[in-house]
Amino acid sequence: MKKKIKVLHVLNLVGGVEICFRQICQNIDESIIETSVVCQKLGNKSKFVTSKGKEITPLVIPIVREINPVLDLFSIIKLIFLIKKIKPDVIHAHSAKGGVIARIASVFFKIKVLYTPHAFSYLSAKSKFKRFLFLTVERILRTKNTIILATSKSEKNQSIHIVGYAKKKVFVLENAIDTNTIGEDKDLEKTLKDKTYICTVGRPSFQKNLEMLIKAFEAVAQNNSKVHLFIIGAGEYSPRKDKIIQMINKRNLNNKVTILPWISRKQVQTYIKNAKLYVSSSRYEGMPYSVIESMALSRPSVLTNTDGNRDLVIDKKSGFLVEVGDDLEMANKIITLLNDNKLRNSFAVQAKKLFIKNHLLSDYLQKLTVHYQKTIKK
Repeated sequence: MKKKIKVLHVLNLVGGVEICFRQICQNIDESIIETSVVCQKLGNKSKFVTSKGKEITPLVIPIVREINPVLDLFSIIKLIFLIKKIKPDVIHAHSAKGGVIARIASVFFKIKVLYTPHAFSYLSAKSKFKRFLFLTVERILRTKNTIILATSKSEKNQSIHIVGYAKKKVFVLENAIDTNTIGEDKDLEKTLKDKTYICTVGRPSFQKNLEMLIKAFEAVAQNNSKVHLFIIGAGEYSPRKDKIIQMINKRNLNNKVTILPWISRKQVQTYIKNAKLYVSSSRYEGMPYSVIESMALSRPSVLTNTDGNRDLVIDKKSGFLVEVGDDLEMANKIITLLNDNKLRNSFAVQAKKLFIKNHLLSDYLQKLTVHYQKTIKK
């Protein structure tokens, strides 16, 4: 009997990173891979379980989203002791903070680190100084034992041409979702099926750039009095929520825009499934699960032409791409799809085809397992 590969995941459990890890631990072949995870306390979040229903107890460190020298140092020290105790064959670090902590802790061991940024930290910087600082940290931590497992071709290009990794140390494994987890909330569907609306999933933050979407939707609402906008995901980290509410009220859109908190994935999917189209005004992305879900649910999209988004949508074939900040063009594209049923249906068919071709979880897990196997042989 072959020895299992022990994989230790290190991550900040939030958003797409959480979706990514849960899909891995719930579906990867247990006869080949033994999974452990280091993250913050689960709190009210559901437990981790394997494909056979076995519970995975997380090893807790105080990992936080923002820079916190005291907590970050404590997390690094604690992770060093956990690595020494667990003796993993490979470490899989997710997100910028998980990547920093894992790479620093791993320098004391001869263990490869697969680092999946899910959007590099410097992309979130609002100032040139912060961008320089975050990018410098990423460059310093290009350790010999680090291998980039990018979520998209765009993230691969950033890794090579901006962060400075050698091409041989960067691979692409595009995000995917399990079609078995696609479903709907029957009661919610009854209330949504006759509504004319568009939707987006994303917390009010610098990244999601909802200011642009509100400006665009104001023009859409002037053209179509029936259309509504649902903004889903104003949960645990929503620093711009008050500003977005003020924008909505100032434009007299409070009866046409609904901001929803974090809700179940089935509820999110129900909103997407019954929408006329999916929209995103993000400044940057890794590879957004919400867009992949919209493709799986045969919804066309209007997205900003940014990394992550452009890796998913083929402009003028499965959706429209518009430049970041061009709210009038976004409004025009949304109006075009709302008014043209034939074009909207054509885009929907192509979106589903692209999902099946590129984003099935079974293909993702097979490729990920191969990466783990190759990594321990290097």
